[in-house]
Amino acid sequence: MKNLVYLFGILLAVVFLTAGANAQVVINEIQSRGVAGNLDWIEIYNPGDVAVNLGGYTIYDNGAGGATPTKPKKAFPASATIPAKGFYVIITDTADFTGDLSGFGLSSSGEKVWLHDTVRGVVVDTVTFGLTGSAAQTYGRGPDGGGWTVLNAVTRGTSNGKIFMNEVYSRGVAGNLDWIEIYSSVPALVRLGGYTIYDNGAGGATPTKPKKAFPASATIPANGFYVIITDTADFTGDPSGFGLSSSGEKVWLHDTLRGMIVDTVTFGATATAAQSYGRSPDGGAWQVLNTITRGATNGGSTSIGSDGSVATDFALAQNYPNPFNPSTTIRFSVARESNVRLTVFNLLGQPVATLAEQLVNAGTHSFVFEATNLPSGVYVYRLDAGAATLTRTMMLLK
Repeated sequence: MKNLVYLFGILLAVVFLTAGANAQVVINEIQSRGVAGNLDWIEIYNPGDVAVNLGGYTIYDNGAGGATPTKPKKAFPASATIPAKGFYVIITDTADFTGDLSGFGLSSSGEKVWLHDTVRGVVVDTVTFGLTGSAAQTYGRGPDGGGWTVLNAVTRGTSNGKIFMNEVYSRGVAGNLDWIEIYSSVPALVRLGGYTIYDNGAGGATPTKPKKAFPASATIPANGFYVIITDTADFTGDPSGFGLSSSGEKVWLHDTLRGMIVDTVTFGATATAAQSYGRSPDGGAWQVLNTITRGATNGGSTSIGSDGSVATDFALAQNYPNPFNPSTTIRFSVARESNVRLTVFNLLGQPVATLAEQLVNAGTHSFVFEATNLPSGVYVYRLDAGAATLTRTMMLLK
Protein backbone atom coordinates (compact mmCIF):
# COMPACT_ATOMS: atom_id res chain seq x y z
CA MET A 1 0.00 0.00 0.00
CA LYS A 2 2.86 2.38 0.90
CA ASN A 3 4.42 1.68 -2.48
CA LEU A 4 1.16 2.57 -4.23
CA VAL A 5 0.93 5.84 -2.27
CA TYR A 6 4.57 6.61 -3.11
CA LEU A 7 4.03 5.90 -6.81
CA PHE A 8 0.86 8.01 -6.82
CA GLY A 9 2.80 10.88 -5.25
CA ILE A 10 5.46 10.63 -7.95
CA LEU A 11 2.76 10.60 -10.64
CA LEU A 12 1.17 13.74 -9.20
CA ALA A 13 4.54 15.45 -9.12
CA VAL A 14 5.21 14.54 -12.75
CA VAL A 15 1.77 15.77 -13.79
CA PHE A 16 2.27 19.01 -11.85
CA LEU A 17 5.71 19.67 -13.30
CA THR A 18 4.53 18.84 -16.82
CA ALA A 19 1.52 21.14 -16.48
CA GLY A 20 3.77 23.90 -15.16
CA ALA A 21 6.24 23.43 -18.01
CA ASN A 22 3.49 23.64 -20.60
CA ALA A 23 1.72 26.60 -18.99
CA GLN A 24 4.25 29.41 -19.38
CA VAL A 25 2.01 32.46 -19.53
CA VAL A 26 3.58 35.87 -20.18
CA ILE A 27 2.91 39.55 -19.55
CA ASN A 28 1.67 40.77 -22.94
CA GLU A 29 0.45 44.39 -22.74
CA ILE A 30 0.58 47.24 -20.23
CA GLN A 31 -1.57 50.37 -20.01
CA SER A 32 0.08 52.84 -17.62
CA ARG A 33 -1.89 55.98 -18.50
CA GLY A 34 -5.13 55.03 -16.82
CA VAL A 35 -7.75 57.54 -15.74
CA ALA A 36 -10.99 57.29 -13.78
CA GLY A 37 -13.20 54.84 -15.64
CA ASN A 38 -10.25 53.33 -17.51
CA LEU A 39 -7.67 52.42 -14.88
CA ASP A 40 -4.17 51.00 -15.35
CA TRP A 41 -4.11 47.33 -16.35
CA ILE A 42 -1.83 44.48 -17.36
CA GLU A 43 -2.77 41.83 -19.91
CA ILE A 44 -1.54 38.23 -19.52
CA TYR A 45 -1.28 35.94 -22.57
CA ASN A 46 -1.36 32.15 -22.72
CA PRO A 47 0.49 30.88 -25.82
CA GLY A 48 -0.23 27.25 -24.97
CA ASP A 49 -2.82 24.82 -26.26
CA VAL A 50 -4.58 24.27 -22.90
CA ALA A 51 -6.29 26.64 -20.48
CA VAL A 52 -4.21 27.88 -17.52
CA ASN A 53 -5.59 28.60 -14.04
CA LEU A 54 -3.97 31.68 -12.49
CA GLY A 55 -4.89 30.86 -8.90
CA GLY A 56 -1.63 31.14 -6.97
CA TYR A 57 -0.11 33.72 -9.33
CA THR A 58 0.78 37.23 -8.17
CA ILE A 59 1.78 40.39 -10.04
CA TYR A 60 3.60 43.39 -8.62
CA ASP A 61 5.82 46.40 -9.28
CA ASN A 62 8.78 47.93 -7.42
CA GLY A 63 6.68 48.66 -4.34
CA ALA A 64 6.30 44.93 -3.63
CA GLY A 65 9.34 43.64 -5.52
CA GLY A 66 12.08 45.86 -4.17
CA ALA A 67 14.54 45.14 -1.36
CA THR A 68 12.25 46.82 1.20
CA PRO A 69 8.68 46.21 -0.01
CA THR A 70 6.08 48.77 1.06
CA LYS A 71 2.94 46.86 0.02
CA PRO A 72 1.74 43.33 -0.68
CA LYS A 73 1.90 41.56 -4.02
CA LYS A 74 -1.34 41.50 -6.00
CA ALA A 75 -2.89 38.03 -6.12
CA PHE A 76 -5.01 36.80 -9.00
CA PRO A 77 -8.48 35.48 -8.10
CA ALA A 78 -8.43 31.73 -7.40
CA SER A 79 -10.90 31.24 -10.27
CA ALA A 80 -8.97 33.30 -12.83
CA THR A 81 -8.36 31.25 -15.97
CA ILE A 82 -6.85 32.03 -19.38
CA PRO A 83 -8.11 29.94 -22.32
CA ALA A 84 -5.65 28.41 -24.76
CA LYS A 85 -4.15 31.17 -26.95
CA GLY A 86 -6.20 33.60 -24.86
CA PHE A 87 -5.88 36.63 -22.61
CA TYR A 88 -6.63 37.80 -19.07
CA VAL A 89 -6.62 41.46 -17.96
CA ILE A 90 -5.99 42.48 -14.36
CA ILE A 91 -6.54 46.03 -13.04
CA THR A 92 -3.51 47.27 -11.11
CA ASP A 93 -4.29 50.66 -9.56
CA THR A 94 -7.36 49.82 -7.51
CA ALA A 95 -8.95 46.80 -5.85
CA ASP A 96 -10.70 44.60 -8.41
CA PHE A 97 -11.80 41.93 -5.95
CA THR A 98 -12.63 41.84 -2.23
CA GLY A 99 -9.72 42.06 0.19
CA ASP A 100 -7.11 43.30 -2.29
CA LEU A 101 -4.84 45.92 -0.72
CA SER A 102 -2.16 45.92 -3.39
CA GLY A 103 -3.37 48.36 -6.05
CA PHE A 104 -0.10 49.77 -7.24
CA GLY A 105 -0.76 52.17 -10.11
CA LEU A 106 1.72 51.79 -12.93
CA SER A 107 4.08 54.72 -13.45
CA SER A 108 3.36 56.48 -16.74
CA SER A 109 7.10 57.08 -17.10
CA GLY A 110 7.82 53.34 -16.89
CA GLU A 111 8.93 50.86 -14.22
CA LYS A 112 9.51 47.14 -13.60
CA VAL A 113 6.76 44.52 -13.20
CA TRP A 114 7.01 40.88 -12.13
CA LEU A 115 4.61 37.93 -12.72
CA HIS A 116 5.14 35.25 -10.05
CA ASP A 117 3.81 31.69 -9.78
CA THR A 118 3.82 31.16 -6.01
CA VAL A 119 2.81 27.49 -6.33
CA ARG A 120 5.98 26.66 -8.27
CA GLY A 121 7.94 29.39 -6.52
CA VAL A 122 9.23 30.95 -9.75
CA VAL A 123 9.08 34.32 -11.46
CA VAL A 124 7.28 33.46 -14.72
CA ASP A 125 7.92 36.74 -16.51
CA THR A 126 9.28 40.22 -15.87
CA VAL A 127 9.51 43.40 -17.90
CA THR A 128 10.86 46.90 -17.43
CA PHE A 129 8.43 48.86 -19.56
CA GLY A 130 8.99 52.31 -20.96
CA LEU A 131 7.17 55.57 -21.48
CA THR A 132 4.28 55.79 -23.95
CA GLY A 133 3.43 58.98 -25.79
CA SER A 134 -0.32 59.07 -25.13
CA ALA A 135 -3.26 57.15 -23.68
CA ALA A 136 -3.87 55.82 -27.20
CA GLN A 137 -0.64 53.80 -26.94
CA THR A 138 0.35 50.84 -24.80
CA TYR A 139 3.58 48.99 -24.14
CA GLY A 140 3.16 45.46 -25.40
CA ARG A 141 4.54 42.45 -27.16
CA GLY A 142 4.15 42.48 -30.92
CA PRO A 143 3.27 39.89 -31.98
CA ASP A 144 1.70 38.22 -28.91
CA GLY A 145 4.44 36.71 -26.77
CA GLY A 146 7.14 38.36 -28.92
CA GLY A 147 9.41 41.37 -28.45
CA TRP A 148 8.34 44.44 -26.49
CA THR A 149 7.48 47.65 -28.31
CA VAL A 150 5.20 50.69 -28.10
CA LEU A 151 1.88 49.71 -29.71
CA ASN A 152 -0.02 52.41 -31.56
CA ALA A 153 -3.37 50.78 -30.82
CA VAL A 154 -4.80 49.65 -27.48
CA THR A 155 -5.71 45.94 -27.75
CA ARG A 156 -6.85 45.18 -24.20
CA GLY A 157 -7.89 41.54 -23.84
CA THR A 158 -7.28 40.76 -27.51
CA SER A 159 -4.42 39.95 -29.83
CA ASN A 160 -1.66 42.52 -30.33
CA GLY A 161 -1.38 41.26 -33.90
CA LYS A 162 0.34 38.39 -35.66
CA ILE A 163 2.91 37.71 -38.35
CA PHE A 164 1.63 35.79 -41.38
CA MET A 165 2.88 34.47 -44.66
CA ASN A 166 0.55 36.45 -46.89
CA GLU A 167 1.39 35.78 -50.54
CA VAL A 168 3.49 33.17 -52.37
CA TYR A 169 4.82 33.49 -55.91
CA SER A 170 6.18 30.21 -57.25
CA ARG A 171 6.46 30.85 -61.01
CA GLY A 172 9.59 32.97 -60.89
CA VAL A 173 11.94 33.41 -63.82
CA ALA A 174 15.26 35.22 -64.23
CA GLY A 175 14.67 38.83 -63.26
CA ASN A 176 11.51 37.95 -61.31
CA LEU A 177 12.46 35.15 -58.92
CA ASP A 178 10.23 33.23 -56.50
CA TRP A 179 9.25 35.18 -53.39
CA ILE A 180 7.15 35.05 -50.24
CA GLU A 181 5.44 38.09 -48.75
CA ILE A 182 5.19 38.44 -44.96
CA TYR A 183 2.37 40.52 -43.45
CA SER A 184 2.18 41.99 -39.95
CA SER A 185 -1.12 42.90 -38.30
CA VAL A 186 0.83 44.38 -35.36
CA PRO A 187 0.21 48.14 -34.88
CA ALA A 188 3.96 48.77 -34.45
CA LEU A 189 7.22 48.04 -36.23
CA VAL A 190 8.29 44.37 -35.94
CA ARG A 191 11.88 43.15 -36.24
CA LEU A 192 12.37 39.92 -38.23
CA GLY A 193 15.90 39.22 -37.06
CA GLY A 194 15.82 35.66 -35.70
CA TYR A 195 13.05 34.49 -38.04
CA THR A 196 13.68 31.76 -40.64
CA ILE A 197 11.63 30.53 -43.59
CA TYR A 198 11.99 27.20 -45.38
CA ASP A 199 10.35 24.50 -47.49
CA ASN A 200 10.47 20.69 -47.43
CA GLY A 201 14.20 20.65 -48.21
CA ALA A 202 14.97 22.17 -44.78
CA GLY A 203 11.80 21.17 -42.94
CA GLY A 204 11.59 17.46 -43.69
CA ALA A 205 12.79 14.52 -41.57
CA THR A 206 16.15 14.46 -43.39
CA PRO A 207 16.90 18.09 -44.34
CA THR A 208 19.18 18.61 -47.34
CA LYS A 209 19.82 22.33 -46.90
CA PRO A 210 19.77 25.06 -44.22
CA LYS A 211 16.78 27.17 -43.30
CA LYS A 212 16.71 30.64 -44.81
CA ALA A 213 17.37 33.36 -42.22
CA PHE A 214 15.94 36.86 -42.51
CA PRO A 215 18.56 39.63 -42.41
CA ALA A 216 19.21 40.83 -38.84
CA SER A 217 18.10 44.32 -39.91
CA ALA A 218 14.83 43.17 -41.55
CA THR A 219 11.72 44.95 -40.22
CA ILE A 220 8.03 45.18 -41.10
CA PRO A 221 6.32 48.54 -40.54
CA ALA A 222 3.09 48.66 -38.56
CA ASN A 223 0.42 46.73 -40.47
CA GLY A 224 2.88 46.39 -43.35
CA PHE A 225 4.70 43.91 -45.57
CA TYR A 226 8.13 42.41 -46.18
CA VAL A 227 9.09 40.35 -49.26
CA ILE A 228 11.86 37.76 -49.16
CA ILE A 229 13.34 36.11 -52.27
CA THR A 230 13.47 32.33 -51.90
CA ASP A 231 15.30 30.84 -54.90
CA THR A 232 18.61 32.68 -54.76
CA ALA A 233 20.78 34.46 -52.23
CA ASP A 234 19.36 37.87 -51.36
CA PHE A 235 22.15 38.78 -48.93
CA THR A 236 25.78 37.77 -48.54
CA GLY A 237 26.48 34.28 -47.23
CA ASP A 238 22.98 32.81 -47.69
CA PRO A 239 23.21 29.25 -49.10
CA SER A 240 19.55 28.37 -48.56
CA GLY A 241 17.75 29.56 -51.71
CA PHE A 242 15.14 26.87 -52.14
CA GLY A 243 13.03 27.69 -55.22
CA LEU A 244 9.32 27.20 -54.67
CA SER A 245 7.73 24.38 -56.63
CA SER A 246 5.23 25.69 -59.21
CA SER A 247 3.09 22.61 -58.50
CA GLY A 248 2.85 23.54 -54.82
CA GLU A 249 4.56 22.48 -51.58
CA LYS A 250 4.73 23.25 -47.85
CA VAL A 251 6.47 26.29 -46.33
CA TRP A 252 7.18 27.16 -42.69
CA LEU A 253 7.82 30.52 -40.97
CA HIS A 254 9.78 30.04 -37.74
CA ASP A 255 10.64 32.44 -34.91
CA THR A 256 13.86 30.93 -33.58
CA LEU A 257 14.07 33.38 -30.65
CA ARG A 258 10.76 32.12 -29.26
CA GLY A 259 11.33 28.61 -30.57
CA MET A 260 7.98 28.37 -32.32
CA ILE A 261 6.42 27.99 -35.76
CA VAL A 262 4.66 31.28 -36.45
CA ASP A 263 2.84 30.20 -39.62
CA THR A 264 2.79 27.36 -42.14
CA VAL A 265 0.99 26.79 -45.44
CA THR A 266 0.77 24.06 -48.03
CA PHE A 267 0.18 26.17 -51.11
CA GLY A 268 -1.24 24.90 -54.37
CA ALA A 269 -0.41 25.29 -58.05
CA THR A 270 -1.26 28.45 -59.95
CA ALA A 271 -2.34 28.26 -63.59
CA THR A 272 -0.28 31.15 -64.96
CA ALA A 273 2.59 33.48 -64.09
CA ALA A 274 -0.01 36.23 -63.62
CA GLN A 275 -1.39 34.51 -60.50
CA SER A 276 -0.10 34.08 -56.97
CA TYR A 277 -1.31 32.10 -53.96
CA GLY A 278 -2.26 34.41 -51.12
CA ARG A 279 -4.50 35.40 -48.25
CA SER A 280 -7.50 37.61 -48.94
CA PRO A 281 -8.00 39.75 -46.97
CA ASP A 282 -4.48 40.15 -45.62
CA GLY A 283 -3.99 37.53 -42.93
CA GLY A 284 -7.26 35.83 -43.95
CA ALA A 285 -8.10 32.73 -45.98
CA TRP A 286 -5.70 31.30 -48.59
CA GLN A 287 -6.78 31.28 -52.25
CA VAL A 288 -5.49 31.78 -55.78
CA LEU A 289 -5.13 35.51 -56.47
CA ASN A 290 -5.67 36.73 -60.02
CA THR A 291 -3.76 39.93 -59.29
CA ILE A 292 -0.19 39.85 -57.98
CA THR A 293 0.22 42.34 -55.12
CA ARG A 294 3.83 41.88 -54.09
CA GLY A 295 4.61 44.02 -51.02
CA ALA A 296 1.11 45.52 -50.93
CA THR A 297 -2.34 44.63 -49.64
CA ASN A 298 -4.14 41.68 -51.22
CA GLY A 299 -7.38 43.62 -50.97
CA GLY A 300 -10.51 41.62 -50.25
CA SER A 301 -12.47 42.73 -47.23
CA THR A 302 -9.73 45.08 -46.02
CA SER A 303 -11.18 47.64 -48.44
CA ILE A 304 -13.82 49.65 -46.63
CA GLY A 305 -16.42 51.68 -48.45
CA SER A 306 -18.38 54.63 -47.09
CA ASP A 307 -21.87 55.67 -48.13
CA GLY A 308 -21.16 59.32 -47.22
CA SER A 309 -23.89 59.55 -44.61
CA VAL A 310 -23.41 61.35 -41.29
CA ALA A 311 -23.49 59.03 -38.29
CA THR A 312 -24.65 60.20 -34.89
CA ASP A 313 -23.60 57.10 -32.95
CA PHE A 314 -21.16 54.19 -32.77
CA ALA A 315 -22.96 51.17 -34.18
CA LEU A 316 -22.28 47.75 -35.65
CA ALA A 317 -25.03 46.29 -37.83
CA GLN A 318 -25.93 42.63 -38.28
CA ASN A 319 -24.20 41.20 -41.34
CA TYR A 320 -26.37 40.55 -44.40
CA PRO A 321 -27.14 37.96 -45.59
CA ASN A 322 -27.00 35.85 -42.46
CA PRO A 323 -26.54 32.88 -42.62
CA PHE A 324 -24.18 33.34 -45.60
CA ASN A 325 -22.06 31.37 -48.07
CA PRO A 326 -19.34 32.36 -48.81
CA SER A 327 -19.59 36.16 -48.55
CA THR A 328 -21.54 38.66 -46.48
CA THR A 329 -21.69 42.43 -46.03
CA ILE A 330 -21.01 44.13 -42.67
CA ARG A 331 -21.86 47.77 -41.97
CA PHE A 332 -20.80 49.98 -39.07
CA SER A 333 -21.09 53.64 -38.13
CA VAL A 334 -18.81 56.04 -36.29
CA ALA A 335 -19.82 59.53 -35.19
CA ARG A 336 -16.35 61.03 -35.73
CA GLU A 337 -13.11 60.24 -37.50
CA SER A 338 -11.79 57.12 -35.75
CA ASN A 339 -9.11 54.47 -35.85
CA VAL A 340 -11.10 51.25 -36.18
CA ARG A 341 -10.23 47.58 -36.00
CA LEU A 342 -12.65 44.92 -37.21
CA THR A 343 -11.80 41.31 -36.36
CA VAL A 344 -13.49 37.93 -36.88
CA PHE A 345 -13.06 35.19 -34.25
CA ASN A 346 -14.11 31.55 -34.08
CA LEU A 347 -15.98 30.27 -31.02
CA LEU A 348 -12.69 29.32 -29.34
CA GLY A 349 -11.84 33.02 -29.28
CA GLN A 350 -9.12 32.62 -31.91
CA PRO A 351 -8.88 35.40 -34.51
CA VAL A 352 -9.39 34.06 -38.06
CA ALA A 353 -9.17 37.36 -39.92
CA THR A 354 -8.43 41.04 -39.32
CA LEU A 355 -10.81 42.71 -41.75
CA ALA A 356 -9.96 46.34 -41.12
CA GLU A 357 -7.41 48.31 -39.17
CA GLN A 358 -7.33 51.91 -40.30
CA LEU A 359 -8.51 55.49 -39.88
CA VAL A 360 -12.04 56.09 -41.23
CA ASN A 361 -14.14 59.23 -41.59
CA ALA A 362 -17.32 59.87 -39.63
CA GLY A 363 -20.21 58.08 -41.30
CA THR A 364 -21.49 54.63 -42.19
CA HIS A 365 -19.07 52.16 -43.76
CA SER A 366 -19.47 48.72 -45.29
CA PHE A 367 -17.35 45.89 -46.65
CA VAL A 368 -17.70 42.35 -47.96
CA PHE A 369 -16.24 39.50 -45.91
CA GLU A 370 -15.11 36.53 -48.00
CA ALA A 371 -15.03 33.21 -46.10
CA THR A 372 -14.30 30.86 -48.98
CA ASN A 373 -11.75 28.75 -47.08
CA LEU A 374 -13.35 28.78 -43.63
CA PRO A 375 -15.47 25.88 -42.33
CA SER A 376 -19.19 26.17 -41.59
CA GLY A 377 -20.00 27.47 -38.14
CA VAL A 378 -20.76 30.46 -35.95
CA TYR A 379 -18.25 33.32 -35.94
CA VAL A 380 -17.99 36.48 -33.85
CA TYR A 381 -17.08 39.82 -35.43
CA ARG A 382 -15.93 42.67 -33.25
CA LEU A 383 -15.50 46.38 -33.93
CA ASP A 384 -13.03 48.37 -31.80
CA ALA A 385 -12.82 52.16 -32.00
CA GLY A 386 -10.75 53.71 -29.23
CA ALA A 387 -12.06 52.44 -25.90
CA ALA A 388 -15.42 51.37 -27.41
CA THR A 389 -16.13 47.81 -28.54
CA LEU A 390 -19.13 46.17 -30.20
CA THR A 391 -19.61 42.50 -31.13
CA ARG A 392 -22.10 40.42 -33.11
CA THR A 393 -22.30 36.83 -34.32
CA MET A 394 -22.79 35.48 -37.83
CA MET A 395 -23.27 32.01 -39.29
CA LEU A 396 -21.46 30.49 -42.25
CA LEU A 397 -23.40 27.61 -43.84
CA LYS A 398 -21.81 25.64 -46.70
